[in-house]
Amino acid sequence: MLLRRSYALVVLLALGLSACTQEPPVGVAEADLTAAERRVRLTQIRDAAAARGLTNGVLLAGIAQNETGLAHCWSEATWACQGPNSVDCGGGPVIAGAGDGPCADMQGGLGMFQFDAGTYADTLAREGDRILTIAGNVEAAIDFCIAMVVRSVYIDGVDTPEQALAWMNSVVVGGAGHMEWIQTVTHYYNGCTPTGCSVYDTRFMHYSDGLHTVYDEMGAEFWSGAMAPTCEAIPAEGRVIDDTDACVLLGGDLRYWRTATDAGYGGSLRWTNAIDATGPSNYAVWTLRFAEAGEHELVVHTASPYAESHMAPYRITHAGGGTDVAIDQAAAEEHSLGTFHFEAGTDYQVHLGDDSGKPVADMIGIVCDALEIVPVAPPMPDAAMTSSPDAGMGPAPDAYVPPGVDGGTWMRPNNSASCGCRVGARAAPWNALGVVGLALAVAARRRRRAVRQ
Repeated sequence: MLLRRSYALVVLLALGLSACTQEPPVGVAEADLTAAERRVRLTQIRDAAAARGLTNGVLLAGIAQNETGLAHCWSEATWACQGPNSVDCGGGPVIAGAGDGPCADMQGGLGMFQFDAGTYADTLAREGDRILTIAGNVEAAIDFCIAMVVRSVYIDGVDTPEQALAWMNSVVVGGAGHMEWIQTVTHYYNGCTPTGCSVYDTRFMHYSDGLHTVYDEMGAEFWSGAMAPTCEAIPAEGRVIDDTDACVLLGGDLRYWRTATDAGYGGSLRWTNAIDATGPSNYAVWTLRFAEAGEHELVVHTASPYAESHMAPYRITHAGGGTDVAIDQAAAEEHSLGTFHFEAGTDYQVHLGDDSGKPVADMIGIVCDALEIVPVAPPMPDAAMTSSPDAGMGPAPDAYVPPGVDGGTWMRPNNSASCGCRVGARAAPWNALGVVGLALAVAARRRRRAVRQ
């Protein structure tokens, strides 16, 4: 297998590397990933690529599909060898290539993109520990692909990394640049040349089919840009915005956002470590855009063992301004941030930072998972009170008072935004169908447990 090299070694690449010394096996790598887990992985590839300026992340995803079936952890493809341990694998081993001799020799490629410089130790010495994380593995793949595009004999007019990146962003799956990209991948990534490998034609179609597979699986809109698909408006009955939703943005250095697929709402969550700073380094933002105005309770999901912070800082923008809430993520798996009023047609946000005040060395996990938006019906008049002597004398103490009416506020007087605790039953949504839908969604989520090491 051709040795994967980072862009730092572009000079060595330019000097030339031998084609495949042994012909690579023909076939598609298989991974034990569900459709939801594949979406998580493809989203990670797309977003990590976009952070480096590669908005056409599907090109990388096609390679990963062929190399490992999108698997990064050994637990996702147990037919392979076990590589070094990774935090992105719950402390377990990354996938390692099984075609370079016995697993005990520790000579296979590492991670989703199968970087290989000889032994595991050789590969880590050359590429660094970054390739053990998903974001780092993608980053190293971008470096390598930029270098191979610069060198490729199939691509004209590309002499610099900037030109290579621009060319990659211009490739259309099944259209302009597709053939040249697959020729380049087959030759320089796989090491199989038109004259050096008897399986070149099969290998060429193997990579082409893999690219089409991931492109068709997610659709053109998903791959069209870093934030595709479009963030959808929240309907009157509310909805759940999960961690892979287009309405969720992960900010900061993506290498420090980890993904767990053994816990969380819908089978996945993102987590990072707390820091002791005056502002966030990594952060998550849920964008809230409402189709209709109204009051909504905001409920965040967290899951053990990843949720460890006792002071996870949230900031909510709403029609009344902004509200800061700190919650104990480790205390429960659902937490109310409070009930707020939102207007239609305005973008609001729920912001979660990693700046909870704990040192990085303490390794305190902060989780970004699903956010439930639950509509709260306004209080109904009490029929028994309509004929009372006090009828018409003003609202009851707990009643919702619109702004501008006797000093009313956008938040109900008894909302729990100040403590971030779930207290009592959630207020009823606007209709019974909303209750049933939300109940089914909660009942359907998977909460698989694994101890993070």
